[in-house]
Amino acid sequence: MKKLLVLLFLLFFTTSCAYAGSDYLFLDKETKYQKKIMEMGFRILNANRIDKRMTFSYDTNKDVNAYTYGGAKNIVICKGLLPYFDDDNELAAILSHEIAHGMDYHDGFFKSVAMGFAPKKYEEKADKQAVDYMVTAGYNPVALIIVLNKISGEKKGISSWFSTHPAGSRRLVLIYEYIYKKYPGYLVDNDYRRNLYYQNFLLISKDDREKIRERELKKIEKNIKKNEKKEAV
Repeated sequence: MKKLLVLLFLLFFTTSCAYAGSDYLFLDKETKYQKKIMEMGFRILNANRIDKRMTFSYDTNKDVNAYTYGGAKNIVICKGLLPYFDDDNELAAILSHEIAHGMDYHDGFFKSVAMGFAPKKYEEKADKQAVDYMVTAGYNPVALIIVLNKISGEKKGISSWFSTHPAGSRRLVLIYEYIYKKYPGYLVDNDYRRNLYYQNFLLISKDDREKIRERELKKIEKNIKKNEKKEAV
């Protein structure tokens, strides 16, 4: 009888532990999204040794949007963005961009004012910083090009004057140029080569990418000539 009681106790205890350790499996989708966003956000912060505190939230709002509350340093990903993510790299791209904004907000009131007066400048700055954060955290920075190609608007001319974001095509080319200069390996050995959205970017940016390559070749040639003159002296 004692053996039976001990066996029942052990069975109950191990079963309880098993369920306690697998609570995550029974969470609803919204809660899982919140946990994923937090985990990835803190992974990016820790990998980049960012010592400024930020928090991460999932909003069930169906707007295709992500934003950073300047005062609270709280980064929010809206539910409407989720259909635009095909992998973790793309979510990491948006989180990294917003973390870059969070870092600017941490610089204080005057930086916040500057961001308000020159929003496009700081959007482009955040894109470049996002690339650095992604690489350091082990994500593929090309994903930033892909996800922004899906969601960025293309306002130009007079209408662009009232927009807080640069035209999508300009953002994509600037990000490509930054990766080309600083992390070219991701473009040579590109996991997204056959990605539908990346192929579209290559199609619409052909002329701009050619200009980037020409500028970089001229810089290389210029440096070679400088070195040759130094050696001659």
